[in-house]
Amino acid sequence: MNRLHSKIAVLALCVASFFSFSCATKAPIDISKEFPMAIVSVSSNTTIPWFEADKNVDEDEKINEDGLINSMLNKSINAKNPEINTNKERIEMAEDKLTTMLINKGNFKLIDKETVLNNSTYKSVPGGLLDFMSASCIPEGYKKLSPDSRKMARMIMDSLKAKSLMYITFQFEKEKSHSKVYARTTMSVRVLNNKGKMVVRKDFIALSANAVQMYGNSYDKDSLVALFPESIEAAVNKFIYSVSLGDMTALDAIEIEEATPIKINRPKTTESVEENSESENTEATTTEVTETTAEKNISDEKINMAKKMLARGMSAEEVSEITELPLEEVKALQDSAE
Repeated sequence: MNRLHSKIAVLALCVASFFSFSCATKAPIDISKEFPMAIVSVSSNTTIPWFEADKNVDEDEKINEDGLINSMLNKSINAKNPEINTNKERIEMAEDKLTTMLINKGNFKLIDKETVLNNSTYKSVPGGLLDFMSASCIPEGYKKLSPDSRKMARMIMDSLKAKSLMYITFQFEKEKSHSKVYARTTMSVRVLNNKGKMVVRKDFIALSANAVQMYGNSYDKDSLVALFPESIEAAVNKFIYSVSLGDMTALDAIEIEEATPIKINRPKTTESVEENSESENTEATTTEVTETTAEKNISDEKINMAKKMLARGMSAEEVSEITELPLEEVKALQDSAE
């Protein structure tokens, strides 16, 4: 019996740990409590590399990975390559779309861009050489800042009378699928509040709805570049919908909470052979129940989000793309609501 009880105890601990991490209650973000907000950093990579699904790189290295020397060589050798020589226009356009959509569509209370850029504290932040060495593309007037510098962030917030700062990094890539090339945008959002805590840390990924046809290894680069506005807009939309629908949770509220009690039916056995057999069955059954419960929770969350999006007037296609639910399932939800 000791062996059986030991295995059950270990199993209970594993299941409890699973629920502690995956099913803990997380406080939804009330982004309005962070207003007024100031966007203090916007940057992107300088080229448009191919997306690699299995690429394993550190988050800090994933964005702006070109490096100074490679960036200079690219600009020199590929001076006529639209994927490179339009990078400044691309980040300027992305910054403008971001700000406009956050204000008009997301109802964000943002401190005016000119107020931020002309702020004496912001202007005093060291930049220049560091911005150049990072091989990042930065909109005119902005600096490439990191939310890791909490002391500097508080100084800027005090000077601007802001409750939070937003840091945005775009990663522009091209993704091939079925002989077509899509514009891929990853928008990394970081929001630091006036207590020095990171309240938003999430990436939003979107592909252009349209694509450029490939012929062998060739494709129209100008046409691909023209697709980035729609992928940028889609990524910003995902951020706005995520916030408005309460899909994101405050990072500082994600703690290991008390696990939900789980009832484990102890096998009633008297012989050692029966103990081993029933112990294995209990372990397998409990694991299956745990996995099923987790999957159901995720599915329920997506369905609830889809219903909210449909109620807001979004199309079934848009909802399917954002929630990753099958289009047929989303259309069924739409029909049932009518």
